[in-house]
Amino acid sequence: MSKDFRLIALAATLTVSALVLVGCSFGGAAESSADPSEGGAQKALDAAYAGVRADSSLASVDFTEDVQNVAIISCSLAIPSCAASAQAVSDAVVLAGWWPMVFDGGDPAGTGQAIRAAVALAATVIVMIDANCKGLEVPFDEVALSGIPVTALGGDDDCTPQRLAAVTRWTPDNAVGMRQTLVGELQADYAFGKIGGEVNALVLTVAGDPTTTKIANSFAAKLTKLGAGKVAQTLELTAGEVADKTFTTKVVEAAKSSGANAIIVPADEWLTTGGLAAAIARDAKTAKLVVVGYGGTATALDLIRSGRAGLTATVGQAFDWMGWGAVDAIVRVYAGAPTVVIGDAMQVIDADHNMPETGKYTGGVDAQEKYTALWVRPAPTPTPMSTTSATTNNGN
Repeated sequence: MSKDFRLIALAATLTVSALVLVGCSFGGAAESSADPSEGGAQKALDAAYAGVRADSSLASVDFTEDVQNVAIISCSLAIPSCAASAQAVSDAVVLAGWWPMVFDGGDPAGTGQAIRAAVALAATVIVMIDANCKGLEVPFDEVALSGIPVTALGGDDDCTPQRLAAVTRWTPDNAVGMRQTLVGELQADYAFGKIGGEVNALVLTVAGDPTTTKIANSFAAKLTKLGAGKVAQTLELTAGEVADKTFTTKVVEAAKSSGANAIIVPADEWLTTGGLAAAIARDAKTAKLVVVGYGGTATALDLIRSGRAGLTATVGQAFDWMGWGAVDAIVRVYAGAPTVVIGDAMQVIDADHNMPETGKYTGGVDAQEKYTALWVRPAPTPTPMSTTSATTNNGN
């Protein structure tokens, strides 16, 4: 790639990122715990701590010599898990030596526009985060005419005929995009196990948002399966309320009026930078509630480590692992090799379980080291040694 083209790609990256800001990621598990519905609260708690962890021995693959201009088209970046997923892929793309562009796909119409924008900005490969193929056949056909391969991180190639070059999977049977279902299930396991009796939960969502709604629905379904209580109230918030932090008072009041003994939150950031944990801790009637988040961010884990009220536990997700797995899928597409299951990890973290010493949740894996060790790069061309010899002036 020429220097001028790299500068153009970098400018496009900065422009897109400035406009849209800069997850997802899961499926079933090779090491999933047993269904706790047959046991009691302790079995559910054990299941929450065990979570899901899948890893696999991956084959080495030739790393493409061409620098890639990678368009990352995400589910709504207003949802922290989507933003974290996009950021993880972007970071891995940069460290692999390529150029990232991040687009906020949002709804299907926005996703189609983002696909066309990626083509216009000279993307050489597209990564879709949490978007199924169905409903996007026309823009994907336009991409195919441009010769740009598309890989999926979350979602499935459910078109006929199929349109995607690769679908990144967590385990052989489950696409990465199942993560929201698993988040809700683990939150239900933990709430039941921690409370040790009937759960009466306040569940938070964003109105019309599929990511938070899937988590909420999964939590309610698993709670019913466990016979562990009920959802006292599902509180639909607006994106605007979350952004300006006015939602905190609304949540605290709903928790008190509903008689909740647990609050289920779909994003750690709502609790930390959003101020919800502090608001819960300030009110004597909510300070002792079990509060379960999602993400495993460093700030959330610091709060849990401190033992302060407002956040009891969170479902940690190894976003970095997912991001590097997405880049590995691109490498294998260009090498003509089959896509492999990337593995990943998701567990409930509280002060006494699964807590890393510092920083965010990683699943115990250095993802960069894991994947770069698999990529066989061309040996550099040796620089010729100078053969110029000095001459001596003897005065003749």
